[in-house]
Amino acid sequence: MSVNTHWLWNPEDLENTPSVQAGISMAEENKLRREGVRMIKEMGKAINLKTNPTLATASVFFHRFYMFNTFADYPPHMMGLACLFLAGKVEETPKKCKDLVQTAKDKYPKQFAGKNLMDELILLERILLQTIRFDLHVEHPYNFLVQYAKGFKLDKDYMSKIVTNAWTFINDSLATNLCLLWEPEVIAVALLYMSFKMARMGEGPEGEAKMGADTKWWDIYVQNLTVQMMEDICHKVLDCLSTDESSNST
Repeated sequence: MSVNTHWLWNPEDLENTPSVQAGISMAEENKLRREGVRMIKEMGKAINLKTNPTLATASVFFHRFYMFNTFADYPPHMMGLACLFLAGKVEETPKKCKDLVQTAKDKYPKQFAGKNLMDELILLERILLQTIRFDLHVEHPYNFLVQYAKGFKLDKDYMSKIVTNAWTFINDSLATNLCLLWEPEVIAVALLYMSFKMARMGEGPEGEAKMGADTKWWDIYVQNLTVQMMEDICHKVLDCLSTDESSNST
């Protein structure tokens, strides 16, 4: 697998994060994580940064940071900007500090109304680097999705739609804590599985029959992955989407 195990946690750990210990409910923490990633995406797109890899890397940095720090101590809007600042450098799509700050002020004038924001951003970047132990290598599910999709002998146009939908699900997953629970390979397989299911393909794309009755297509890519594990991943993404839709309708 592609992720160092020290960047993966058990579900129980996510119920006892520093923010939870500080009195913030899990529901509120999840909301703050979603809002932080949404701001990262909106600010990033405003300065022409792509989700894969820069905004995705910023989102992973964001989620990892709050496994060691609280939202009470570090408001998500400034830390989100710091994650975006660092991710731009890591993924060789750097943006000037002053340009990021100006974009943030334009997009979110209330949250970024303070003075000396450039100095604060540089300081937060240093704190972020220390928190993530200067480990800047991040892999995402996107490349694995493309790699795995090549193994299916299906209609080209149809498979293109399957991959496009799965890619969108990966984008949506950035707002969840899945990157703290699962390797990117697992997330890629699970959301490819969801894309097939939503296309009413069931669990048996062409080629499965050749592997034997006890073998599923995903066994080729990730061993010991059960349907229940994939369903849990899919439901986490769908729950996040339904929560966002409810928030937008109120």
